[in-house]
Parts: sequence; C-alpha cells; structure tokens
Amino acid sequence: MNYIIRKVTITDAHDITRVVTISWNETYKGIVPDEELEKLKHNEKEREEKFINNYNGNVIVLEIDNHVVGFANYGKAHDEVYPNAGEIIALYLIKKYQKNGFGRMLVNKAIEELKKMGYNKMIIACLKGNPTNEFYKHIGGVYLKDGIYKRLNLEENIYLYDI
Repeated sequence: MNYIIRKVTITDAHDITRVVTISWNETYKGIVPDEELEKLKHNEKEREEKFINNYNGNVIVLEIDNHVVGFANYGKAHDEVYPNAGEIIALYLIKKYQKNGFGRMLVNKAIEELKKMGYNKMIIACLKGNPTNEFYKHIGGVYLKDGIYKRLNLEENIYLYDI
C-alpha cells in the first residue's frame, strides 16, 4: 500500500466530497438522522462547488494508491472561548483504512500545520456516540466540555490538546 499525505489542491474537491459522503454513512448511522446521510449522496456536486468557492488550502489529504481516502481540515478554533487555539475542524478517513495509523498521521500533520500558524493548543469536536471519541482520547485529547454541532443540533464532546 503506497501512501502520501499532502496539502490539498483545488482539484481534490470531488474526492474530498466523496470521502465525506462515504465516511459519514459508515460512521454516523444511528447517530445522524438517516435523511441527512441520504442527502449527502445527492448533494455532492453542490458541496464540491462550495469547497471550491471557500477554498483556503487548510486541508491535508491522505492518498493511498493514488486515491484520496481521508483528509483533515484545520484552522483557527471556532469556539470563541479559545481564541488562541487551533482546531482540527474535520477529520475523515474511510473505514477500510482505519486502525492502520493513518488517522494519527493525519492528526500529526495537521498539528504540524497548526504550529506553523502559531498555535500551541488545539481542540477537536466529535459527535457523542461516534466511536472516534475513543481515538481522540487515545491520542491525548483531554475532554473539555460538551458542545452542540449546530447544523444538526447534535451533542458533541470537545477535546483539548497541548501541541
């Protein structure tokens, strides 16, 4: 299995959108309403265009055998309580490639990028019920507080890291 982790390019928009659709349907069944998961399959083109229009380059992708199978989106923390913290805003990895160290590699590369941006703390939010909560704790995340994923009004756990 040949892999690389690299900065995103605008031409990755379709692959990023596909990874979101696949990983949400694999991970969030029973957590996110079925109609929301189904919607992802039908609005890929719209989400692809949104990615292109909002492109800022703060994404790294995992490519295995020349196919994008995961990515991490990072930047300034959205939670205004932590104005000097960075955030991994999204971390998605197709299930087939999980438990091989790729998630940790994506996190480490995102941390490297956040440090370049001047951050020494980072937060990650994860929907309650998502098994990935255990991964975030395993890699050193300290539970900070409960939050709400506003788009779907779902509860999430927020973790803090010193980076």
